[in-house]
Amino acid sequence: MTRGAVDALPGQFLDVAVIYPSEQERGKWVAHSLMTDQIGVGECVLDAFVELRKAVHALLYAAREDPSIQVLRSAPREIQEKLIHAKKLPDEIVEIADMQLMGRFRARLDKPWKPRAETLSASIPIYV
Repeated sequence: MTRGAVDALPGQFLDVAVIYPSEQERGKWVAHSLMTDQIGVGECVLDAFVELRKAVHALLYAAREDPSIQVLRSAPREIQEKLIHAKKLPDEIVEIADMQLMGRFRARLDKPWKPRAETLSASIPIYV
């Protein structure tokens, strides 16, 4: 069984996301998974985090269909090093992201939340 096969993964595990301003697109944010090397990009921190969660879900779905797809792939060292100075993403933003993913929070925030830190981190529970 390959390292990426979904059946070889534990039923659930905790990934970590690092969220930082995009270097390529001014005004955009990138959320990057450290364990799967997936990314989400958005106009704000919340949007990037939600897009990352969708990308990880899509990866797991694809890996169920095709066992050759590698699920666990470490993010590049320069992304992992961003975690050193990252501040924790507030629980309220994580909760809103969870509600959006479940389809229970469709409204856009009137004022996107602006972080005080340049780089943020958040845990991502992964259910296989």
